[in-house]
Amino acid sequence: MSSSQTRPGRSAPRWWTVTVAALGLWLGGCPELGVDCGEGLTRCFDQCVDLTSSTESCGACGVVCGLGQVCAEGSCRCQEGATTCAGQCAVTASDPKNCGACGIACGQGRVCESGQCKVSCSGSFTRCGDACVDLRTDTGSCGACGTVCADAKSCRSGVCTYDVVAACFNTGQVVGIQAGTDLKGPNKLIAERPQSVAHMQDVLLVLDAAKKLREARLVDYEPLPGAPATDDAPNQVLAEDPFVFVLNSTSNTLLVFQRKAEPGALSEGTRFPQGLQLEPVARVNFGANTNPFAMARLGSDLWVTLYGNLGGDVSAGGKVARVSLANPLQPEVVAPDIQLPAGEALQPFPGSSPLPTPSGIAAHRGQLYVALNSLDPITYGPGGPGLIARIHPQSREVQYLPLGEHCLNPGWLAPVGDQLLVSCAGKATYDDNFNLVAVEKTALVLLDAQDTVVSAWPLACPDGSAGACPLPSAGRFAVVGNRVYLGDNNAGRVFVVEVSGDQLVERRGLGTAEGARPPIPACTREAGGFSLVGDVFAIP
Repeated sequence: MSSSQTRPGRSAPRWWTVTVAALGLWLGGCPELGVDCGEGLTRCFDQCVDLTSSTESCGACGVVCGLGQVCAEGSCRCQEGATTCAGQCAVTASDPKNCGACGIACGQGRVCESGQCKVSCSGSFTRCGDACVDLRTDTGSCGACGTVCADAKSCRSGVCTYDVVAACFNTGQVVGIQAGTDLKGPNKLIAERPQSVAHMQDVLLVLDAAKKLREARLVDYEPLPGAPATDDAPNQVLAEDPFVFVLNSTSNTLLVFQRKAEPGALSEGTRFPQGLQLEPVARVNFGANTNPFAMARLGSDLWVTLYGNLGGDVSAGGKVARVSLANPLQPEVVAPDIQLPAGEALQPFPGSSPLPTPSGIAAHRGQLYVALNSLDPITYGPGGPGLIARIHPQSREVQYLPLGEHCLNPGWLAPVGDQLLVSCAGKATYDDNFNLVAVEKTALVLLDAQDTVVSAWPLACPDGSAGACPLPSAGRFAVVGNRVYLGDNNAGRVFVVEVSGDQLVERRGLGTAEGARPPIPACTREAGGFSLVGDVFAIP
């Protein structure tokens, strides 16, 4: 790309922003993992810790939070579901000394269950001392009596884990978030440029743009052995035990890995102390200049968006490819690709000739939904309004659906029940140093079961906040129940929006919605620094 195509006032697509950020890191070098602390981390006792959310060093090195406490924004507080009784955190639902309320003791031989004193535990509850708990969900006895979920973790099916994982592309870190409370755990340095995350059993998979597929314990993100190589510009990872699929945009390939390790007894938070032992078993090549961007599973097929190379053979992109996974060890491209219509179908702006440039893809109600950047190959900015393509996989019929006045450059999408959510990065303008100086029409859009836009949540700094509020750009997101965790392409934040019926309600954002709080500072950097939330992933 020539300098004239990135001068002030020009807009740039998201993939170009990522490339620029990666280039800066390659030139500047990255610290060795476990040696130098990354941004936002402090060295405490030969370890790198996040003082804002570490229960072992909360606010300062060595400040340990008490039993039943979490570290939130550098201060110790009781975990969700606990209350302060005589200066201590107590879970009144199961504490025999504070059963139902502070100071109510059940007495010798009696137990506390669901806030009531009883003779014995009932149903699915297990007796731990004189407390009746559900080992599947209790953060004080998760999976076994006395196993406490530290930090902002939840107990999910007897395993302590965060509910949401955000990947910090610029800082090499991942961070966990507890759904509902929106409390973040400590940032953990795990890769060079984490681009996408997934999980397999109790292992977190982190796709590193440095061409590695890294592994970590899901319980605390401590690295595990094994980091198989990927091809160039890995962009998305999808895990379906025992297989892992990786899309590589520059190499134009899909790699298939297979887990060879068998799970053992739970030890130090994982059944895979030596990692998953992933081995490459297959490769699919989509052809030069196709630039595969994202994938979605529907039945026995994997559908892949081919973004195309705007600076090369543009005819290779603007398509959706079908890969048969009837035998994952021998994936096959089912020809021909689905060509997405261009020209007037994209409703071009005056003087523009946009290309479909498909990015995110989702399987929804038996059909495929594809976000279209609709970029102009000359300006690299949106050349038409926000659209998604709805594709019938059997008939291959393509229909374009409008996303309304608040959306330009849609990039990611996911179902919420019968509804569909789409994030729009907007029209972004950068200066010579690739700092975001303006953004238009970045938003989260909700479509109903008839694929009609029913609500939009525009993402913008409040009026009069110039300089104090870094400009936002909506990126990838994850859904937990009816709560949406939306990553920021510019300032490392995670926004929280709730789907309430046919409305999007701000819970953590930049506006003045009643009861809303500021966004979660997931991937912090020094003032003015660019920080991309590469991915946001929900743990099922």
